[in-house]
Amino acid sequence: MRNKIFFLTLIIFSQFCFSQSGILSKIDNLKTETEVQDFIRSRSKTKEDYLAEFELKTIQSFDENSYHEVNKEIKKAADSLGITKSFYKGDFDHNGKTDLIFIGDNHSCNGFSPSSKGSYSCDSSVNIFLENNGDYILKSLKPNFNDFVAPTVTTLNGKQYLKILSTEIEEDTLSSQLKFNHRIVSQVLDYEFDSFIEYNPEPKKHQIEKIVYETGMCYGTCPMFKLELNADKISTFFAESYNFSEKIPKGKREMKKGEGRFETKISTETFDELTDILNYIDFPNLKNDYAVHWTDDHSSVLTVYYDGGKVKKIDDYGLSGTYGLKLLYKKLFELRFNQDWKKVK
Repeated sequence: MRNKIFFLTLIIFSQFCFSQSGILSKIDNLKTETEVQDFIRSRSKTKEDYLAEFELKTIQSFDENSYHEVNKEIKKAADSLGITKSFYKGDFDHNGKTDLIFIGDNHSCNGFSPSSKGSYSCDSSVNIFLENNGDYILKSLKPNFNDFVAPTVTTLNGKQYLKILSTEIEEDTLSSQLKFNHRIVSQVLDYEFDSFIEYNPEPKKHQIEKIVYETGMCYGTCPMFKLELNADKISTFFAESYNFSEKIPKGKREMKKGEGRFETKISTETFDELTDILNYIDFPNLKNDYAVHWTDDHSSVLTVYYDGGKVKKIDDYGLSGTYGLKLLYKKLFELRFNQDWKKVK
């Protein structure tokens, strides 16, 4: 009798552990495009949400039009690598849970005009749902506004990673007219600092002494400011224009006093995170200049002083040089409001 009770208890306990293990999540159980599309739409919060009427598409099903002049080359590259599905699964943040990459667009395309074929012709949207304890975190994999990317899955050292095909745009300096050349590049992305950035298997540890970040003007109300962040944490924020038209977090209302010069001693945690990001993205080996191929956009200059007097300067027109730089810029923009700045002038 005791043995029966023991084995019955063991079976119940095993079933409970299995049910709590999350081995079969909602994403694990998705098999068809219809099931995946229904799941994506179910994650929308309002009827106006981009996901509410999201339509899965393969890279090959997107129109080739003048707005996306490199789509044809992306498709060829995707075909050669067998990237022909509208969704992929894998554990891309390495937490033991299955994540979902999905490709497509919202058929209304947020105001884009219909194509002559009667369907909306929009740029592709490549997103990913990261599964985290039953919740699903949405991340976008688009590098720029109208870039066309193709994702797939690769395995390195026994772990799954995102691999994307995208376009690298460079100015044609040999042409007498303003022209840009496009080439297809392949990148592996890792999930670090709560974001997807270029994979670096062996980050070097540089001693960062000072970070200076300055933004320029754009056609509109882009915030113009300059941050000087020192290793001793004593830092300065020069707010030039349009900084306080944004929503200011609760508890920082005194910053509504206007533009000017602010000082503080930023937290060690914040400075360490910035230096960790810089080291992970291998900042000394990044290009010195990046630029999008349109006009009237925001610009910035990042200057890093490191390793006993070395200097790295990066000019970025469009603030989209790399995935890693975009993450760093986001952190620097947020720094204006998440530190205890005091106005001094």
